[in-house]
Order: sequence, then C-alpha cells, then structure tokens
Amino acid sequence: MLSRFVCFVAICGTLARASTGTSYSFKTQGQCSTAWGSGGTVPMSLPTSTTISTVSSVLTGEAVTVPSTAKVTTDVVTTTVLTQTSWTWTVSTVTVPTTTVWQGAQSTVATASWPTTICTNDVTPSTVTEYSGSYTPISGQVTTAPASYPSQVVCRTGVTWFTYLVPTTTSGVTTVTVTPTSTVIAPTTTTTVTASYYTSTKFETTVTSVTTSYRVATSIVTASTACEASTTTTFAAKCAPTNVIAGIGEFGLVSGKYADNITVIYIPDERFNDPGVCCQLCQDNDGCVGMMAGISGFCGLYYVGSPDGGPACDFGFTYQTQSNVFPGQGLWVQSGCGEIEYSGSDGV
Repeated sequence: MLSRFVCFVAICGTLARASTGTSYSFKTQGQCSTAWGSGGTVPMSLPTSTTISTVSSVLTGEAVTVPSTAKVTTDVVTTTVLTQTSWTWTVSTVTVPTTTVWQGAQSTVATASWPTTICTNDVTPSTVTEYSGSYTPISGQVTTAPASYPSQVVCRTGVTWFTYLVPTTTSGVTTVTVTPTSTVIAPTTTTTVTASYYTSTKFETTVTSVTTSYRVATSIVTASTACEASTTTTFAAKCAPTNVIAGIGEFGLVSGKYADNITVIYIPDERFNDPGVCCQLCQDNDGCVGMMAGISGFCGLYYVGSPDGGPACDFGFTYQTQSNVFPGQGLWVQSGCGEIEYSGSDGV
C-alpha cells in the first residue's frame, strides 16, 4: 500500500495544471444638474432626465502557483460516552392583574362631494373664473410668478463593469491526513436537568377600550344639462392662483404636524389637481379645515373629527419651508373653515 502511495506522489509531482478564475464587480458614478426656465408656468413636479452609459474593463492579476493535494486516511478513532443527560421540562404561569382588549370603531366625520357636469348637447364649454372677497397674504408669502425657476433635473450616470482574471497554476504535492472518528454511547451515569418549557400568562381582569379612527365619505354630484359655449364660475379670493400658499420667501413647502383626530380624503377627479380648483372645493365643503395639493398632482381635503361627532372647524395642520424645494414645486396649501399654520423652516 505504501509503495502504491509513493508512486502516486511521484506521478502527481510531475503534473501541473493551469486555470483562470473570474470575478466581477461594477462601479457607478453619477452627477445631476438642474436646468432653469423662464416664462410660462412653473411645473408643479420637477421632471428628471437620466442618461446611463456603460463601459467594461478587464483586469488580469499576477499568476498564482498553488500545490495539489493528496489525502491519506488513517485508522478510525473510537470515543466512548459514559454520561448522559435527562431533561425535564416545566410550565410556569405569570399572573397579571389587568389586561386591555382594544376594539376599533370608525367615525364618519363628513361627506366630501364634488360636482361633475354631463353636457347633453356635445358642447365643451370654456370656463371664465372670477374671484370674490379679499385675501391678505401671510408674511413672506410668494404671490408673484418667479422670473426663472427649475424646469428639469438632468442626471448622467456612468456604470463601469470590471472583470478580474486570476490565472492559477497547480504544481507540487501537499499531503492532508484525515482521521475518521466513531462515537459509542454506553452511559453508566445519568444527570437530570430541569428547564422551563414556556411561560403562560394569566389575567385576573379584562378591560375593554375603544380606539376610534375617523373617515370621510365621498359623493359625486352629477348634473346632465345642455351646456353653454362659455360659463363663469366664482372662486373665493384665497383660491386665486397667486393666493394659494406655495412658498414662503425663496423656499417651497413641505408638511409639518397634524391635529389629533384629523383625516384626509384625496379627490380622484383630475380636474381638482389644479391647486386653485382644489382650494375652492374645500371652501364648498362644510367642515373642510384646509386643503393640500401639488407634487405631481393631487387634491387632499382635511377634516378634524369633533368629540361630539361631525367635523370641527379648528386647527388642521402646520406646513414648513425646505431649502431644497422651490416655491410652487412642493406643497400648495390653503385654509378652509379651520386654521393652518406656517411653522418656519424644517432645518433642511
């Protein structure tokens, strides 16, 4: 047996094998810039244009020489286990004086409705909007169209793929000795261990408590009529395009804190994605404390639930400025029957 093994070593020692290992990684580098525009209308959401370019790079490492391996197996080593362990599992009980079972309840604060008109004579009327009443801007409110504004974010991203080649040559012989083991269990001594299996909880009394969530119902008021070529609609002065609050100073708006018991309904009709139209919808719905619109187009009407049921025309929410938001490209907000408050910069 020994002579055969020596022969094997002699033969293997004269052989050499070569191979190449391959691994991959990539690196991404990007840079964005902001394009500015003038005139026209400030886009409510800032579109982003992204260009991606990809290149490949192959890197070859220095050749590595590693020895081949010969495995030698020796006789089996036997181990005898003379001690065994017996486990006893117990169940313990913890008593808690009181537990609370929570039950959910829903309260409908109000019903938000919005009109839709079906023209029976295939006329698509043009609408002229007039404004009634007066409005006093809050301190620092942006009320004029900016001379220039961010119009697009242009991003360029480069991706480099790296292929690493590691050539390897096998030569020489390394002997590895393997010793098999066998375990024989022949206990002469037993040790008993007591452990806790699990702990159960027992409640002496149970109290039921109700948590209330608030919601707003919705209703679409549909009218079918022969339409005139043009119509005139009247909005509150606070809902004029320059009066809906979209910026303070040189910065745009983000949300702040909300009142307790507040709930919001988002209007799915795209006609109300216009902040001025959304603002007027809040004025037309009893109990709407304020509205929030903007950022890619949405219209949210906010309501605060009264402890006695129904809506409460109280404080609704705060809003803040953020340094990386341009006026008109963040939130648009305005009060309804309640109050909304500017709370300053959010520190960003």
